[in-house]
Amino acid sequence: MRTFLGRLPRIQTALWLVIMALLSAAPATAQDLGGVTNMSRSPGHGTQVEYVAEGGKTYLWYPGNTNILKGQWKVEDGNMCFAYGANSYNPVTKQRGGWECQPVRAYQGGIAQQVSGDPMGLAGRRAVPFDLTGQSISLDQILASVINPGPPAIGGDFSCEGVIANAERSKSDMSIAAGTYFSGMFMGKRCVDVDYARAFALAEKSGTGVDGYLKVLRERAATGNPRAESALRRLGYELTAQ
Repeated sequence: MRTFLGRLPRIQTALWLVIMALLSAAPATAQDLGGVTNMSRSPGHGTQVEYVAEGGKTYLWYPGNTNILKGQWKVEDGNMCFAYGANSYNPVTKQRGGWECQPVRAYQGGIAQQVSGDPMGLAGRRAVPFDLTGQSISLDQILASVINPGPPAIGGDFSCEGVIANAERSKSDMSIAAGTYFSGMFMGKRCVDVDYARAFALAEKSGTGVDGYLKVLRERAATGNPRAESALRRLGYELTAQ
């Protein structure tokens, strides 16, 4: 299977870069920019997710790649810079290997959504959870789709219909169905109406617990998301961790 190595994130269209370059660079440091997982979406690269770790390492989940791409990042002269190895290739800029930089403000402007830390475990993964090619789903939906990874029970139907039909057949099936009901997605595709109560019940019953889902709901509530606030109240949880 062909692997597209090193397609770099967050390089916007030429017009976007020109506009952002005219603005003064944001006074950001490496401490400000690390320790987060970002999702960006652009015409050239599509949807991509990246864990920008503190200390200068980065882990990119890029559409078309079969493996997580490891790289490095740094802040230099007001620019955010990335490098992914000598064999990497950026299909937008046509550059092979080496560092590529852009103004910090342009980089930050290209981030569609962000979450603290590495909740998807990209730093510890080799293979990508699924192919992001053609996906336009949100970071929350992507997170919910991979929060409880694992195959269905042997002999199970690894499809949206199968996951819903076999939701309570085994603990493994319960875990996968919980993630599906939480996001409404399965393997990056629309599957079922979002049902937080069903997701939490299945997660508890499977033994995996609800901590990951609870964190996501609280982060949504913190942005003023009324549906997340309502769900937390209905489920009997505080809007913020105590």
